[in-house]
Amino acid sequence: MGVNAYDLFIFDLDGTLVDSQQDLTAAANQVRIGQKLPALTLSTIRSFVGNGVRILIERTLPGAAAKTVDEAVRRFKTYYADHLLDNTTLYPGIEKVIKGLKGARLAVLTNKPEQFARNILRGLSIDSYFSVVYGGDTGPKRKPDPAPLIAILNALNVRSESAIMIGDGINDILAAKAAGIPCAAVGYGYTEKEELVKHRPDYFFDAPEDILSLIE
Repeated sequence: MGVNAYDLFIFDLDGTLVDSQQDLTAAANQVRIGQKLPALTLSTIRSFVGNGVRILIERTLPGAAAKTVDEAVRRFKTYYADHLLDNTTLYPGIEKVIKGLKGARLAVLTNKPEQFARNILRGLSIDSYFSVVYGGDTGPKRKPDPAPLIAILNALNVRSESAIMIGDGINDILAAKAAGIPCAAVGYGYTEKEELVKHRPDYFFDAPEDILSLIE
């Protein structure tokens, strides 16, 4: 067994640990149905994910008034709360990665509401592996702001150089760089590889199992 290169591994959730695109698409399309609009494709909704619920809804209902968006956010949350595990699964190999990082501390940093994130982790039986779960509504800031990452470091008393952020989004890279934390981008999630590489992550992993290369 090797030694972990980092003391703390901070994972994004959607597109990194879990494939949630079908359930997010279903919930977003419930909002469109409520506005008597046609459903959008999975690939379209997937491209809207990563900046929190409100921005997802604003993109789902382009040009909608703020009051309409407010109501749509409530509708989305109500539906999604009951359906967030209908089709959401761990990416193949992720459980092996989590278990393979034994000895290090693990955290989740997502722009998804914290309770939704916790319910997914618990429903997929991996919640016990994570020391911290920080959602888009846990504090006043969310990715790409570095504040959530800094809060996690402080909570676990870990230095920035001893932690790494792992995610499938540009926001993950930007937040890590702003916080002075090494970052790894994953190419199996929701963002095209070319877009991720442009932002120069410290590592790039094409498959979940590749994350285990961080064990020295």
